[in-house]
Amino acid sequence: MNKKHLSVALSSLLVLPLLAQAGPANFATAEGADQEVVIVYKNEEGKEAALQQTTEVRHEFETVPAVSAAVSPTELRDLVNNPDIAYVERNISFGITDADVEGYSSTPKPNTAEKSRWNFQEVAPDTMWNQGFTGQGVKVAVIDSGISAHPELKIAGGVSTVGPDMTSNFADDNGHGTHVAGIIAADTGSAQVTGVAPNVSLYGIKSLGANGKGSLQDVLEGLDWAIQNKMDIINLSLGSEDDSQALHDMVDKAYEQGIIVVASAGNSGTVNNVNTDTVNYPAKYASVISVAAVDENRQHAVFSSAGPKVDFSAPGVSIVSTYPSNLPNSNGNPSYAGMDGTSQAAPHIAGELALLKEKNPSASASTLRTLLKSYAVDLGTPGRDNLYGEGFVTFKSKQDLAAPGEVNGAAVTQAKVDSLTLGWNAPADSDFKEVRVYGGTDTSFTTVTQNVYTASNLTADTDYQFRLTTVDTAGNESAGVKVNGRTLAASNNAGSPVVTPPVVTPTPTQTAPDVVNLPVVPTPAPSGGSAQIPSGGGGGGGGGFGGGGGGGAAPAPAAPAPAAPAPAAPAVVVPAKPAVTPTTPVAVTPAPTVPAPTVSEPVPTTVVLPFPDIKPTFWGRETIIWGFERGLVKGYADGQFKPGSTVTESEFLAMLIRAFEPQVKNAVSGTWSNTYYVRAKQLNLPLKGYASKTARAQKLTRVQVAELLSSANGVERTGSDAIRYVLSSGIASGSSKTQKTVASFKGSGTLTRAEALQFIKNLTEKGGGSLK
Repeated sequence: MNKKHLSVALSSLLVLPLLAQAGPANFATAEGADQEVVIVYKNEEGKEAALQQTTEVRHEFETVPAVSAAVSPTELRDLVNNPDIAYVERNISFGITDADVEGYSSTPKPNTAEKSRWNFQEVAPDTMWNQGFTGQGVKVAVIDSGISAHPELKIAGGVSTVGPDMTSNFADDNGHGTHVAGIIAADTGSAQVTGVAPNVSLYGIKSLGANGKGSLQDVLEGLDWAIQNKMDIINLSLGSEDDSQALHDMVDKAYEQGIIVVASAGNSGTVNNVNTDTVNYPAKYASVISVAAVDENRQHAVFSSAGPKVDFSAPGVSIVSTYPSNLPNSNGNPSYAGMDGTSQAAPHIAGELALLKEKNPSASASTLRTLLKSYAVDLGTPGRDNLYGEGFVTFKSKQDLAAPGEVNGAAVTQAKVDSLTLGWNAPADSDFKEVRVYGGTDTSFTTVTQNVYTASNLTADTDYQFRLTTVDTAGNESAGVKVNGRTLAASNNAGSPVVTPPVVTPTPTQTAPDVVNLPVVPTPAPSGGSAQIPSGGGGGGGGGFGGGGGGGAAPAPAAPAPAAPAPAAPAVVVPAKPAVTPTTPVAVTPAPTVPAPTVSEPVPTTVVLPFPDIKPTFWGRETIIWGFERGLVKGYADGQFKPGSTVTESEFLAMLIRAFEPQVKNAVSGTWSNTYYVRAKQLNLPLKGYASKTARAQKLTRVQVAELLSSANGVERTGSDAIRYVLSSGIASGSSKTQKTVASFKGSGTLTRAEALQFIKNLTEKGGGSLK
């Protein structure tokens, strides 16, 4: 059996301070052939030098400030000595090592049946499948020798970076990439092999040719494509004994954007060097999960690299998986092959992470690493060690202890003299089951499965506090969030929508403050939308309206509730104990109430902007007032607008459609943004999140916004053409005060909430007047 592991032969770094000591003559002479290099620049001047002072530019990267190019020795010397250039690396080729490793396992070989199934039995992904998690909606990229069409593989897309131009032909003419892909995602009705996460969205990135060789440029281009296309997980079953700063920068960028990068530790181990650090790059980088190999008895595979940078261990011996049917192999079956190596171990971990990502869609890359550790079985020396890292990751006999995410956008949506109505969005967790509503410090609760509740039989003009927790199918309960509200005074018995954001804070571990204990009675949601689902995340995937990454969730920019609710079915009130009148009022800032409007002609009112973080001198204040008056936006749960927070696709789409079609409202069940995406699909707007919660929560780039704006105005443009259109039409302006250019627009950058609202306001004023 053959072991196939990518062994990269990358060059040493050419860092400016070191070159200054050595002198440029040691790096290049005035004569000689052109060289392929990767140039990383510091600023626009450096970028101009990299683009202009080179023989031929091969590729300009989006994720990191770099280009790959062919340079003459003189050009190379000039670039190395340019203070605007960070560093230059030679574009050395690398390839797959093909070595016979049969018998490297330290335990007896499995029989034929065990060879095809032992890894599945040990990892036990069916434990997660039985809970409903198969990787659905998680985007996994395999950067390798490509992926060929196979009956057991559903390939969502991909790209080839091999050669001078990027193409869509990512077919595998080596076999290694298809084998790795099958370990992650094989799905079958004939039970030949089964991937760990068979329902992931699988992407093949071909960065190695038929001979198993590629270049640093090819790998960087593959990573760049994966990052720009918002992958959730990247598998790199490749490595090098040499460091590369450009490679390091790229995987760090992926991690910063919430993408999990998994890499094989390397196949540099022998019986004589198990105590030596032999982990390869990029597995050695802190932002990458490094995976070592074990055999069917969970013993360290002798060929597997070891060292302090090993994070986890997974099956890597006698692994049968998918293989291109047109390539020869020694397995006797043209569509399957057996291989050994850490190249086979890494995709097991990538598949397990995909299952955890689906279960915890809002979890950051750091949180998912921690969750993965909770499923690791300690092997070898107690605690983390150089052979197994944190241990062998398996779902076998592992109890689900992870609590679901919290409700989003919890708020008091209507206050009356004797009742308070609450509403929220459910978390995105697939195993979410119900919400428990606690009153004050009560340990008793009311269990409900809807997203709106009414607490009845309350005392007039009194502060109340609720705690809302979530529960999953395994019975895990979240810490909960608190919601404060105040009933109306007895003189105002008509009821009034609450128009200012309530205080909603995570529940601390200590006992909650002493407040009124009250019964909570579930009621049907009022008709007519008067108790709309409050703004907040969860609908767009990635843990809330502000996107994934574990940060604070930005609420949906929801329109305020209508002035008077339409008639609704009477609430079913469950008899409850009388409310206790507190002797000392709870120190909760009451929410101001608004008298119910009469049927007569409305009285004009002056809207007071309720956001304390929008100062009178803020550049976008008038625009935010404009959006708030029209119901396009609403503040966060803490009462702030946070104009500098980046905007997500679902958030921008909601503001855009509300600006032109205010009759389109939040969905009242399921994902809050569904109605906006249904309308967007009718308009053929260029969006990624039609069927993907993860895509809905991704941060929009400025060029994507330009494409959306031009399409919404009835003009189909992409990339730089879209930017030119919005600049020329006055819908947008560049970052430069003196000129409007594609460069000044900074298309690769993200957009803030305030900027997004300004773009939409411009479109209403300078566009065609309606969505096209």
